[in-house]
Amino acid sequence: MAGILRKPSYKYMHVILNQCVRGRMPQAMFAVFLHSLMRAVICLTGVSLALSFFPSGKASSPFAVLFAALVLITGFLLVEILTYGLYGIIAPLVRNKAASIKDIFCGFTDQSRRVVKAALAFTMINVAAMLLLGFLAALPGSPAAGLPGRLGENALVLVAALAYIVLAALLTLPFSFSYLILMTKAGTGVWQSFVLSWKMLVRQIPHFVGFIIYAGGRDIFMVVVIQFLLFVLPKGEGAASMQLLATLASFIGGLAEYRALTRGYMAVCIYFYGEAGILRPHGGQESVPGGTAGNLGGTDTPGDNAP
Repeated sequence: MAGILRKPSYKYMHVILNQCVRGRMPQAMFAVFLHSLMRAVICLTGVSLALSFFPSGKASSPFAVLFAALVLITGFLLVEILTYGLYGIIAPLVRNKAASIKDIFCGFTDQSRRVVKAALAFTMINVAAMLLLGFLAALPGSPAAGLPGRLGENALVLVAALAYIVLAALLTLPFSFSYLILMTKAGTGVWQSFVLSWKMLVRQIPHFVGFIIYAGGRDIFMVVVIQFLLFVLPKGEGAASMQLLATLASFIGGLAEYRALTRGYMAVCIYFYGEAGILRPHGGQESVPGGTAGNLGGTDTPGDNAP
């Protein structure tokens, strides 16, 4: 791979995406649901443990702060290793290969420790995003300085979470291919995977993000419409007749959200493998990496990561 993508055609990649969806969406959606469920459990457990070090709302000692930070970092690390495992399921499905749900744990069995090192790097980026937000909020004259007084507690948490998600996404987007590079070439180091991913994406992040949104398509639109519907539906004691509609809409919205997430993960794999020269419409012949467009080599099977 030359290191700079050619901005692959949305139409070509969307054809492959639709082929990948046929017969594989239930397994892929279940993998995304399982990943989301475990991520939620880890995050809630981590936050609960971290807050337990502050029984009166203040740290009892510097060690309490240190242990709380270690708990949160460990949670981030576990989620990142599971994210690698999620790609270990989605990536083979994109290439019309067999995948097992148990592969979501493949990052924990990687003997080369590359997965743990890459996950730790992503964890540090996420921690840096949190520290950067805290620093910006503490600056004199910062627009965020007056938010606690103007917003309620719930609104403040929501704003902070959204700000963190946006900042973390911006910081990690150039490295979106790192896990896939580690899967595809067993001899690639963690630093090399991050550098190569940066070279591949940094000049065309808008094109890359555009395809992910394009891949979500109707599902993203449906999620937006349903969220708007839930927002405008009457609430309160006199709106009992609307509860059934709201419940149904929430269920449909949840399915649409997981479909959009699943197609998004597939879109990342398709964008990467299409440019690596190892992805063709199903039924066509896959080219073997190692030439001008695909010197990544190797395979995307999670078990191939042994040193």
